[in-house]
Amino acid sequence: MFKRATNRLSFVMALVLALVMVMATAVHAQVSEVRSANGMVASAHPLASEVGVQILKAGGNAVDAAVATAFAIGVVEPNASGLGGEGMFVVYLPDTETASVIDYRSTAPVLAAETLAGKSMPSTGWGSVGVPGLVAGLCSALEQYGTMTLAEVLQPAIRLAEDGWAITQEMATMIEDNYEKILKDPGLSSVFLDDGLPPLAGWVMKNPGLAASLKKIAAGGPDAFYKGDIAQAIDAASRANGGYIRAEDFEAYKAITRTPALGNYRGYDVISAPPPVGGGVLIEILNILENFDLVAAGGRNATTTHIISEAVKRGFWDYRSYVHDPAFAFLPLDQLLSDEYAAKRAAEIDVTVMTPFDDPSMKAGEFQENSAVVVENVHALSPSTTHISVVDKDRNMVAITQTISSFFGAGIMIEGTGVILNNEVYNFSRDLALANSIAPGKRMRTSISPTILLKDGKPFLTIGTPGSTRIIPSMAQLITNVVDFGMNVQDAINAPRFFVREGTDAFEYEVNMEPEIIEGLKKLGYPIDEKSVHPEFDLYFGGAQGVVVDPVTGELIGAADPRRAGAAIGY
Repeated sequence: MFKRATNRLSFVMALVLALVMVMATAVHAQVSEVRSANGMVASAHPLASEVGVQILKAGGNAVDAAVATAFAIGVVEPNASGLGGEGMFVVYLPDTETASVIDYRSTAPVLAAETLAGKSMPSTGWGSVGVPGLVAGLCSALEQYGTMTLAEVLQPAIRLAEDGWAITQEMATMIEDNYEKILKDPGLSSVFLDDGLPPLAGWVMKNPGLAASLKKIAAGGPDAFYKGDIAQAIDAASRANGGYIRAEDFEAYKAITRTPALGNYRGYDVISAPPPVGGGVLIEILNILENFDLVAAGGRNATTTHIISEAVKRGFWDYRSYVHDPAFAFLPLDQLLSDEYAAKRAAEIDVTVMTPFDDPSMKAGEFQENSAVVVENVHALSPSTTHISVVDKDRNMVAITQTISSFFGAGIMIEGTGVILNNEVYNFSRDLALANSIAPGKRMRTSISPTILLKDGKPFLTIGTPGSTRIIPSMAQLITNVVDFGMNVQDAINAPRFFVREGTDAFEYEVNMEPEIIEGLKKLGYPIDEKSVHPEFDLYFGGAQGVVVDPVTGELIGAADPRRAGAAIGY
């Protein structure tokens, strides 16, 4: 099934020796864009971005580089993704005009679905563990669209896990903030603590168990994870600790190749991740915004911020009702993304005043065959997710968002494997009448929205962000910053962000947002007070990574988010 390894493997292994030269500290301040001619990788860690660039230099395409980066980020940002996690992989290949999505979302273990149906979903521990999809998804993407072998793209991640890497200040802080969670688990403690205590920045972290698991996958493909001793080790630990996940759940798991959610915003083709994630609702929000001239309204000001907020809130109502695993319930995606529906929602927006959350217009749309119900008491989710954007010399584009849900997932690392298990089961709804309720093999809903934009039919932008429920509003702001307000991609990422959602009038924002915007919103009825304010470059608002193909020069422009210790690296 997997292509035969070539001498490029040795070349890649030699190139990654330089990775230890990257600095071990992260500074949260505005950063500058990066330009290059041939290839660009933007991720939440400079070591992972460097891995992707070295794969490109070794002759790999954007998919090869993205897969290598995705495995490597699980080593150097293990609190946010890894082998025990999941995600969505969006790819565009201009030569063949191929747009595709690999869905490697977690699924509900059979026993978890049988036991937890109608109950509150556990937020941590063994009961919260979903079947990991990352290995299946990345292997599927590589097999369908890559040019290198699995062994080749895994070598950098193996080396980082085996030889170690100097942790950043951000990672040191992350470990300290999650110290109690880590201390409770012997597997996590053995990797993340220095003699039982949180390590300082610069401490060399090694994960020999993860290196061993990656080697098994490199040699045996995804079966080594889903049908071999890794699955058996997780099964045994689950049984011993009262968990629900079993080897049979692993064996039954499949990544799914899906048609993307497609749209067009002011002449830009939008390619995003479809349900059970949030890309479709992102397009719905953009469709609503297209009914307003944001430039004529004065650009980035209180009025346009208000219009974007109103569109986001309406999109969120539809997200709660209609975004779920499409294999299990009616999902009117075509109707949600229609121009007619967008015009109807836009007509509900009064540009002179905020619509209260309990206004009759603040509800989900109604469609034929609708059997979904609006979710109430939605969980407040963690920002523990990561994003990767890649463009190669042929302008193939990839956008990946992947996660283990909360920081350090379920708080469980399987000793000897280095696998940190996700807590994705928590994202199911308790109410059995809801389309997002738990069922065997069902994929739970999340708001991740990796997205690619084309300009005049040509590759233009690959972008995405972590941030839980902040993802969709942040993505709407990032795209309008670029398309409507003419910002370069780095300025679009650096710009202060805000967060609104359905069911509340709250408006949260970063402290560096322009005072005239905040004062203007207050006059429009927004109940803004000291509780609304977040620090500048707050991790709460995600960590976007993006790459633009300059329509004029053809150069690649990479951008990383100062809210995360990320880096855009090109060549």
